Amino acid sequence: MNPIRRPRLPSPAVCLAIASSIAVPVHATEAGVDNIGPGTDGFFVLPLDVNNLPDHMFAFNLYYNHYEARKLDISSLGGKVQGVNITSDAIIPRLDYLSPLRMFGGRVGGYIAQPYMRQQVAVFGLQDRRESQGDTTIAPIILWDMGNDLTLGAALEITLPTGDYDASRLANTSNNFYTYKPLISATWLPTERTELSIKATYSFNEENHATDYHSGQLFHFDYSASYKVTDNLSLGVNGYYLKQTTDDKQFGKTVTFMGQDVDDGVRGQVFAIGPAAHLTIFKYASAEVRWAKEFAVENRPEGEMLWAKLTIPFTL
Repeated sequence: MNPIRRPRLPSPAVCLAIASSIAVPVHATEAGVDNIGPGTDGFFVLPLDVNNLPDHMFAFNLYYNHYEARKLDISSLGGKVQGVNITSDAIIPRLDYLSPLRMFGGRVGGYIAQPYMRQQVAVFGLQDRRESQGDTTIAPIILWDMGNDLTLGAALEITLPTGDYDASRLANTSNNFYTYKPLISATWLPTERTELSIKATYSFNEENHATDYHSGQLFHFDYSASYKVTDNLSLGVNGYYLKQTTDDKQFGKTVTFMGQDVDDGVRGQVFAIGPAAHLTIFKYASAEVRWAKEFAVENRPEGEMLWAKLTIPFTL
C-alpha cells in the first residue's frame, strides 16, 4: 500500500552549510525521507462485502506515481530553500491476496509491492539521477466485513531495503533501512452514491547503518471522499497528512548543527489535498487518477503528487 519513497536530499543542516559555502559532507544525514509513499491509496482502499468474495481472491494493481518539488522547507533552521528541483517517477506492481482463513473474526490476506523508480535531484548546483528497483513492501492483513457498506482492515507493513543505495549520492532508490508500519484502514459507503476511505499508519524506522542515522517515527494517513456521478464514474477529493513524532538522531544523539541542537529534531510534516476520479471497468476492474498539492510543509520537499492506478481482480 505504500511502495515508494521520496528522493533523498541533504539534511537541513547540510543545505544551510552548502548555501553558506561551508564544507560539510553532503551524505551526512537523510532528514526528510520516509518509506511511506504518501497518497498511495485513495478510493475504495478496501473491498466491500468481504465475506462473500471467493475463497482465493487475487487483485493485480498497477500504480504510476509522479512527484515534483521546487522548494525544500528547512523549518528546523528557519527558512525555505528555493531552486530545488526534485522529480520522481515510479511504476509499482502490487499483488493482493485474500484467503479463506479467518482470524479474530476477519479474513486473512496479504500483499507485496515492488516499485521500479527514476529519481532526479538538483540542489545548490549539485545534480544526481538514478533509475532502478526500489524497496520492497510486504504485509499480512485482516479484513472485517461489517456489512455491505463497510469494511475495516488491519495490517503490518514491512519495507525491506532492496533498492540501490549509495551514501555519497543525492538520488537513491532505497532508504537503506527497514521500516515497520502498523496500519488500519476502512472503506465506507454512507449512501448508495458516496464513498469514504482512510488508511492510517505509524512508522518505526531502523537505523541506516551506512550513515549511523536514525530517522524519527511518523504518523500518516491517506484519505478520499467521492460521489458517484454515473453508474461507473465517481469524482471526489483525496490527499494525505504526515507528522513526524520523534526526533531524527545520528550517532545515537539528536541531530545537531555546528554543535547546537536543532530545535525540532528535524521533524517533518506535510498536508496535501486535490481532485480525483475513479472509473469502474467491466463491472469488477477499476482505474483512478488522483492529484494533490502539498501545504503546511516542514523539513521536507514541498511539491505536487500525481497517482494513477489500475486494479484487476481475479481468482485461480
